[in-house]
Formats: sequence, structure tokens, C-alpha cells
Amino acid sequence: MRKLALLIFLSFAVNAQQESLRMVYPFLPLAINPADAGAQKIFSAKGVFRKKPLFQTIGGASSSQQLMSIDMPLQKGSWGLGFLGYNTDQSYATPSGMISSNLGLAVVGSKHEYWGRGNQLSYGVNLGVNQYPILGKSGSSELLGSIGIGATYRKEALMVGISKPTNRFDGLGDAPLYVQASYYFPVGDLHTLKVGTVLRKDLQTKVDLNAVFWYQEKLGIGLWYQQTGSEFGDPAFLGSLEVPLGLNFRVGYSYDFLGKNVSTLGSTTSSEASGFHQIFLRYDLDFGLGKLGQFRP
Repeated sequence: MRKLALLIFLSFAVNAQQESLRMVYPFLPLAINPADAGAQKIFSAKGVFRKKPLFQTIGGASSSQQLMSIDMPLQKGSWGLGFLGYNTDQSYATPSGMISSNLGLAVVGSKHEYWGRGNQLSYGVNLGVNQYPILGKSGSSELLGSIGIGATYRKEALMVGISKPTNRFDGLGDAPLYVQASYYFPVGDLHTLKVGTVLRKDLQTKVDLNAVFWYQEKLGIGLWYQQTGSEFGDPAFLGSLEVPLGLNFRVGYSYDFLGKNVSTLGSTTSSEASGFHQIFLRYDLDFGLGKLGQFRP
């Protein structure tokens, strides 16, 4: 009976969105565009832990998700290699009525072209396998392959990109089309304001807006309005903090202020008062290209 109720709920959740991996692009940009692999010419390992609520009450429902990306340059920055992985404890209906995966792994490859003064064109592809839960059938899950493509153009402080990060080999449950853009504005001595937008196109067109202010390149304070960024299709409004710990490490935290109004599947009243908490860890390493000392917001 419980499985039947869950199936009915998912079948009618036509406004629900993509896998959680796509929602954390503020901290994992590789999640929505494979062209980012190795684009900054450093080895970078990133991880995000999402939890709602942060501390579970006895008898209350909760959700926890682990997501990561690794990317690095090859051939002196001409190529890039990366990996994506995520594990979540929930699955969601997509606008087409399919059920999105709750576990996935992908390998990412990219090519980078340079010309003129600061022009960089990157294009990439990711190949992955995703676990999809089976509801209302025999068995518990199935594994399906997927492919994604993307491209970005960079020139100094400007970045624009376009991508379709995950498309199932069986032709069902394709990812939306993403178009992204960002720009860095210098604000006084060592202060930087990054503004950006992400457009997502599938059955509907939705637009995200974001801004992150870096104080003397030591503290990043950000606001992220994501129409693409909540499990059940509701908007997310994130406040974020990010702090570098030397050249190699960076830690961050964000909280979805609107998420407290969205129930976790099967939750009780005690868990509805909390949005998702996101804890971010990042480790960077220079592969001899001399890029580690540059400011990388």
C-alpha cells in the first residue's frame, strides 16, 4: 500500500525537476556542463553533502545526499578529464512522467581551444550509468546508460555555455537544455562581484539568477535564486558562504530558505520546517601549469 501511494504521488508530480546533481551546480559546475572538465587548468576535487533537516528529530523524516566531481587538465590544458558521482535517498518524477535516478556515475572528457588574447572555447561529453528505481514492477532498480554534451566560451571575465548534460540511451527522460552566462566585475581593491544566470528549457523555460561577492578574495557571500533547483519543482533561494583555506582547500555552506516550505517525501511536520543544508568541500592541485595561485571564484 505504501509503494502504491508513492507511485501515485510520483505519477502526478508533473512539475518535479531533474536529479539532485543538477541542482548543486553553484558548487559543482561540471554537473550541468561537461565542457568545464579541466577548463581552469588545475586538478579540482569537489564534494557536496546535502541534508534536510541538518539534525534529525526522533521519528521525523529526513533526506541526505552526497555529490562529487573531479576534473583535471591533460596535455598542458588542451584536454580535460573528469568524473561525476552522486547518491541520494530519494527519487523524483520528471515532467514527462518518468522517474529520475537516485544513483549515478559518469566519466567526462573535454577539449579546449585557445586563440587571440584570452579566447577559450571548450566542448565536452560525459558518459554515465544511472540507477533508476522500479516502482510497481518486480525488482528494485535498473541500470541505464546516458550521454551528455556541452560547450563553453571564455574570455577574461566572461563565460557563456550551452549543454544537455544527461540523455538516456533509451530516449526517455532526457535532461533539459541549459544555457548559462557569468561575468566578474572588479569592485575596489581585491573585491570581486560575480553575477550569473542559468536558463533551463524543457517543457517550460525557467531562469535562475545568482550573485556572489568576494571580499578581498577571502570570503564569498552569495545569493542564488533557482527556479530549476528544488526537488518538487518549487523555486529555491540559497544563501551561501565560501572561505578559502590556503591555496589548496576551500569550504562552503549554503541553505535553501524556500525549501522549508516543501515537505520531504513521506515527511512529518517536524521535517517541513527545514530547507536543505549544503556543505561544500574543495581541494585544488596545480599540475605544473602555474594556475593554482590565480583567484578562482
